[in-house]
Formats: sequence, structure tokens, C-alpha cells
Amino acid sequence: MSVPQRPRDDYDQELVVREERQDIVTPDGAVVGQDVAVAESYDRTEARWATADWLTGVVYFIVGLIAILIAIRVVLKLLAANPDSGFARLIYGVSGPLVAPFQGILGTPGAGNGAVFEFSSILAIAIYALVGWIIAKLLQLVIARPSSGVSAMRTVGRRTRL
Repeated sequence: MSVPQRPRDDYDQELVVREERQDIVTPDGAVVGQDVAVAESYDRTEARWATADWLTGVVYFIVGLIAILIAIRVVLKLLAANPDSGFARLIYGVSGPLVAPFQGILGTPGAGNGAVFEFSSILAIAIYALVGWIIAKLLQLVIARPSSGVSAMRTVGRRTRL
């Protein structure tokens, strides 16, 4: 049994044809053999969109993690946390290189008790969010090209043999 294949007129589509043999037992106990031809059309566009969505999620996760670290840094600085404590030292050590390019752009007002408000850290969060959004959109443009408009289909043909 052969299923005719459509001509490949679209790069985004792949037609896979396979034949299967199935034995079916009728209610009276007779074995009926069936040849089943299955033709499946796979849409590669959906796979590209799934990949682009996954990579976009990874970018947003990384940007979110960076933003959270810097936000914790802002709160610790605002509350004048002891920089010698383990947690504060960890946060300052990890977030320091992330905020360093933005140090000195804006002033850092301080209070008499050692509390400071780092505007540069807020600027860093905004810039990282913008860069992350741009990277995510570029990934979607490059990876998830527009689809052909053809959806996936499945065709099954059966021929019964006694």
C-alpha cells in the first residue's frame, strides 16, 4: 500500500509516510489483518517557535536573577547593612561587577547612619532589563521565522485483509 506524497513546495513542512501491519481480533475470535499507511506532516515552524520561546525564557530568567541580586544590594545599602556579614559580603561580591559599569554616572545620596541610595544600581537594573528585552526580541526574530501558514495534518489509510 502506498500513499502518494505531495511535492515538497515548502521548506517548513516534512511529509513522513510509513506502513504498519496490525492484527485485529474480531468478537467471534477471527484474526483480521490490516495494513495501515500513516502519513504525517510535520511543521518545523512550531519547533522553531518552541526553541525561541525557550531561549527567551532563559534570557528573561538570567535578567531577572541579575535584577534580584542588584535589588537586594540596593536594600542592603539603604538599610546600612554590615558589609562584613557573610550574606552582605556575598551579595556585594556578586553584584559589584554587575553595577561597576554604572558607578559614578549618578550621585549616591547618603544618610548620617551610613545608609546610601545607589541610583546607579537602579539604572543598572533598568539597563539590564532593556538589554535582555532586546536580546529576547532578536532571538525571536532570528529563530522564529514567519510560518508558511500550513498546519500539521495526519492521514491514515486502511485496507483490511482476511
